Amino acid sequence: MNFRARSGSPSAARFLLIVLALAAAICPACLLRKKAEKQPPTEAAAQASQDAAQASPQATPGPSTVTVHIGYARRGDYLEALSVDKFASATLIPAHEEKSGVALVRFEGGEPVWSIAADRGVSGSLLGHVPGVDENRKFAVTEVTYGVVPRNFAKEQPENSDPEPLETGKYYVFTVRRASGSVDYQAVHVADDGTIEDYEAQPRVGTSYALCCNVAADFASAGADTSVQP
Repeated sequence: MNFRARSGSPSAARFLLIVLALAAAICPACLLRKKAEKQPPTEAAAQASQDAAQASPQATPGPSTVTVHIGYARRGDYLEALSVDKFASATLIPAHEEKSGVALVRFEGGEPVWSIAADRGVSGSLLGHVPGVDENRKFAVTEVTYGVVPRNFAKEQPENSDPEPLETGKYYVFTVRRASGSVDYQAVHVADDGTIEDYEAQPRVGTSYALCCNVAADFASAGADTSVQP
């Protein structure tokens, strides 16, 4: 004999309640699992990610460099030689007789670190040193970057190695000598952060130079006496 449960019978009602109970027990577990999958990384994981980012190598800034721009007031003139001297410190000193905006600075130390000269080779003519000669046009460069020997020039110092990089905290004086006899000077300070301060300079007594113009108050090295006496 076959028995078929009716929709309104007690057995059907109990069966429906059991199904609903099982669904209620299973679905929250599914929701919790999905929620756990979407949760953000734990604090430890976040800290590990931050530590890894901090440990990543950072780009190291390259050494500072200086480019000297060279002009020629006389037609046919050219660069004969350029030299660079390094100084350990600098002191601002009273400059009563200098023009407004000019600072008098005394540099301490002084050692040659780089020099170049026009390379004439063994075949240079006897008139090669005379301004205005056509073959000298190749020496009329308009700029020179420290450590980079221009074409048609030869390095004289250092003889057997590259020049040392410009050093932070140090001072440098670039001397530009032209064939006509005119000479220009440029004073440079490499700050601790690698930035460059440079001024036109004129030699005075010893290692003192008059710097133009409006020299920064902190140009002198730390600990130097920058007070101006009346």
